[in-house]
Amino acid sequence: MRRIAPKAAARKKGSPVRRQAKTATRRNPTSKNRVRKRPLTIRTLTLPVGALRALTPDQRSAIFLLGLFLNEANWLRKLLAISVVSIGDGPDGQANFALTVQIATTLAAKVYEGWNKVRAGDLAKTIHALALPDELKALRKEINRALAAPTIRTIRNSYSFHYPAALDIAKLASIDDTDSVIYVTDSAYNGDVFSHLSSLIALEPLLAINAAADWRTALVSVWNDVLKVAGLYCFFLSEALALLISQYLAGKFTTTTIIKRNAPTIHELAFRFFVHPPSNLEELREQVVLKARTG
Repeated sequence: MRRIAPKAAARKKGSPVRRQAKTATRRNPTSKNRVRKRPLTIRTLTLPVGALRALTPDQRSAIFLLGLFLNEANWLRKLLAISVVSIGDGPDGQANFALTVQIATTLAAKVYEGWNKVRAGDLAKTIHALALPDELKALRKEINRALAAPTIRTIRNSYSFHYPAALDIAKLASIDDTDSVIYVTDSAYNGDVFSHLSSLIALEPLLAINAAADWRTALVSVWNDVLKVAGLYCFFLSEALALLISQYLAGKFTTTTIIKRNAPTIHELAFRFFVHPPSNLEELREQVVLKARTG
């Protein structure tokens, strides 16, 4: 997220939004300078179903919930990284700017909701019963302080899962005609339209979180807050999950190692909004319906 540096943006010519896009330096996945793929070690923990069934409902639920929270937050963090490096000029670059905002705000909301479960209710009771090391106790306090600040809470309550009653252009007085664009594909009769104009205007609730005069500075600050809290949140959950498994299933689970020989890096991946649908789309739909019917 720090790629979108406000000071760097100020040195660019052209409209503010186009300057913002250019400063988000993205690496072309087809470039000759592609980062060489490296092995990635994946460790598999197999939790015997019989041992899980022998746990209390609260113990099982804690393991399942922490896993679910981590699944969603880590997927969103990786998707966010891909969308950020794909920001640039042109239709797809601008679409990735909008995607970055959407993923960042969804991540913030997921962190907010997940942490509420961690600190209240049955899951909280289970975690509080753990002998947390001092590092995790301090981390829990740090996350509580971060979520007491306005960024994550405001995103959750007024942006991520909500649409405003109305939008206006007042807060983005610096945009010009090069930003006021809507893209329509040949298949627009199926709704394949992207409004770059709307994605910019919709930033108003996010910009209100930070008092910076430059909207780009405000937006980068909000994104960095989300990334920091999400990282702390995922680390705490992963450590808590490890403690639960070690305590409840000691000696019962097995561990194996998988080596993924050619794991790509985030910078080699990119999202494209403007694409053709699969040529066998109808066949794929029929397969989905068939699987649903046959269970």
